[in-house]
Formats: sequence, structure tokens, C-alpha cells
Amino acid sequence: MPILAFMALLTWPVVVAVLFQRMERARALIWSIFAGYLLLPQLVEIDLPAFPGLNKHMVPALAAAVMVYFVTKDRARDEPAPPPMGIWVVLLLAMNFVSPIMTAVTNPDPVIDGVTYRPGMSISQGFADLIVQTLLLLPFFMGYKLLWNAKGAELWIRCLLLGVLWYSIPMLMELRLSPQINVWVYGYFQHDFIQTIRYGGYRPIVFLEHPLWVALMTMTAFLSAIAIARNDRTRRNLLIAVYLGCIVFLCKSAGALLQALMAAPLVALARPRMMVLAAAVVATVAFSYPTLRTTPWMPLQGIVNLAMSISPERGRSLEFRLMNEEALLERAMERPVFGWGGWGRPLFYDPYSGRLASVPDGQWVILVGARGIFGYLAQFLLLLTPIFALLRAMPGGRHPPRKKEMVVLGAVALMLAMNMLDLIPNATMTPLTWLTAGALLGNARRLQQGVADQADLPAAERILPKKAGLRTVL
Repeated sequence: MPILAFMALLTWPVVVAVLFQRMERARALIWSIFAGYLLLPQLVEIDLPAFPGLNKHMVPALAAAVMVYFVTKDRARDEPAPPPMGIWVVLLLAMNFVSPIMTAVTNPDPVIDGVTYRPGMSISQGFADLIVQTLLLLPFFMGYKLLWNAKGAELWIRCLLLGVLWYSIPMLMELRLSPQINVWVYGYFQHDFIQTIRYGGYRPIVFLEHPLWVALMTMTAFLSAIAIARNDRTRRNLLIAVYLGCIVFLCKSAGALLQALMAAPLVALARPRMMVLAAAVVATVAFSYPTLRTTPWMPLQGIVNLAMSISPERGRSLEFRLMNEEALLERAMERPVFGWGGWGRPLFYDPYSGRLASVPDGQWVILVGARGIFGYLAQFLLLLTPIFALLRAMPGGRHPPRKKEMVVLGAVALMLAMNMLDLIPNATMTPLTWLTAGALLGNARRLQQGVADQADLPAAERILPKKAGLRTVL
């Protein structure tokens, strides 16, 4: 294991503690998770006894949760409390926590395919998966707790924009020199290098999982830049939006480019309610894809033919993905309710060589195979709910009250919807996805409950927070 990569992961909680010491809690939360996602190494885990491996998605979330719920909890007295999540969201969270245990209970038998042996699931493995599930959902809880108001939502898109602007510097370096920054810093390359070569050039990956993850993040920052420029039409903001639009194009990802072409005009021109309605339609299509793909309403062959006409290489790649989806979905339906569990049990292996014979790409097919329909509904409905909750809470009319706030929330809803759409071909469910979902749900519940935001109150009625100073948190 590269020593520097392991040390970066091991020392990140110290970075998180310093951030919470020097920043307000909402801003510290965002940078703890976002900066960790941008900078920490892939494929490295901290293995502890009787505890699942902690990777770059889990360490920042766990460290931030300790700061939010334990070390800095005294500051919560100065902050307004978010409204209750509601029975429906509590039920979905319960489903997410029950799912790993039920999968383990229903899969005690080993799976043997020729020379390949995959052990049965145990209750201890089910509890380990439950811990992993809890850690992955921590950004959702903390986003709901600290980013539930208009200030929190705008703070999130501004931090996202600033982070990607800085990240575009190493991205441009890799576009010119080839993706080497992870090798230079951590001493290894985190993926298959051939995946970074497209259209006679390179795609940036920097420290993330795959070039597609970089492209999706850049696209969401582009939408944030448009929303900020719409609310404040300065030359600087417009130039930033144009710059990030160019970076999205240079990422050479057809999916991210199409999503930007779909969402950018809405963020720039549409009424806020129309933005949220479009987000609800896109998210519903993404959620319904496993069912739609079996009906004539989803012309998969026509989509493949269109991709072939644009690029034979991309068309063949799409056709390969769809063939894999078909095979993996057929296997998943052998245990449809709670899935097959871990250890590669939902996958196909060559019975003679033992090599992997199937490649799961989309998050939906991974979830259906591992956790069944129950686990799929638990996670995807939890992502879908904030968008529909916001749609119900949005004020109507051509000129809604607090229009700038509504533009920001509409952009956040489209960011989450486009991420859900990207979960069809890719497994791009990241801590940023859950942080966005938590912030959006908190704002939707605030609008539904009619909770007054401090920014909307007269200056004399606002509750001014006490000065935190430089209190020690280590």
C-alpha cells in the first residue's frame, strides 16, 4: 500500500477538526466532505478489527459526524433546528437499515460456479454492511441538519462551484499531459488507463474514481454557476459559467454533455417551478428505468442505433452495457426481494478460469443484484423523495416570493435529478449525491412547514449567533 495515500486517509480527521474549529458548522461540513472527495486517494482503505474498511467516502463523513453530533454540538443551541423529516422519510431510512440484515439472513448458502466458490452471508457480515450503509448515509443526515435553509442551499452550490474551479487546474493539466497526477502524488494509477483516452485525447480523472465521475461533478458545478449568474448577472459570474461550460465539453463525456444540454437552459431561463417539475420527470424516468427497459416505451435498440451512427465505438460500448444489464437482471430475479448479497454473488464468473464474466456498470443493477428490489426501492426512493417534496412545496405563479432562493433550489433539484439519471449507466452515487439530497429535503420540508428562514426576517428579529472564537476541538 502506498504510504502517502494511507497517511492522507489516516490524517483527514485532523483536517476536519481544523475546519470545524475555523469555520461555521455548515461551511465546515461541506468542505470536510467535498475536499475529502476531491483530494483523498482511491482504492485505499483503513482496516480495523471487527469493522468494515474505511475509504475516502467514509472517513470524511465519519469525522464530520463526530464533529457535528459530539464535539461542536454546543453550537447547535445558536442554530435554528430543521423541521421533522416526516413519516415517509423515516420509513425509507428504516428500509435502508433493514435491507443489509435481511439480505444476509436470506443468503446463508454458498454459490459455486465451476472453480469459483463464493461463501454464504452471515449475520456478522450483515451488520458490517449495515455499518457501511450508515456511514454512506451520514452526508444525507448532516446535509439535512445543517443545510436545510436557503443560506445552506446557496452555500452548497457556491462551495461546489469554488471547489470545481480550483479542481479545473489539475484537470486541464491532465487534458494536456495525460492523467498522471494520482501517480505523481500517491504513486499509483487508480483505474484502467484506456478509460481516460477518448476522441484522440485524454479525459481528466485527477483523484476520483473514473473520468465519468469528474465529468458529472463538473456538470453539476456548471449548473450551479448558471444559477448564481442568473441571480447576480455580473460579468464575473457569466464568465465563470461560460468557463465551466467549456470544461464540461473538454471532459469528453457524452452523458455529462447531454445532461448539461438538458438542464442548463432550464436553470438559465425557466421559472423555478418548471425547473423542479422537469427534475421530477427526469428523476422518475431514472427511478422507473428497470421497469421501463422491459417495455416498448424504452426503445433500447433505437438508442443503440443512434449511438452507433454518432460513434461506432460508443455504440458498441452501450450495446455491451445493455447485454450485461440483461444478464445481471436475469440473475437478480432469481432472488428478487432481498438480492444475493456481497462477495460477488450476483455476478457471473467463468466456470473454468474463474475470471469475472460480467461487468456491472449502473448503480441500479448493482443494487438490484446485491440488495434486491427492497434495497433498490429503499435507496432510489430516498433520492427521489426530496425532489417531489420540493415540487409540492414550491410556490406557484410567474413571480414567486423569494425568487432567487427558488432558483437556487430549482438548480439543486436538477443537479440531483441528473445524478439519478447518471445512475442508469454508471455507479456515480457519491457523498455529494447524499449531501445534495439531504440539503434539498431539508429545504423542501422547511417550505412545507412554513418555517421562517432567518434571512427572511427583519434585522431586528434575527437571532444573532454567539461568537465561537477559536475554541479547541482536538
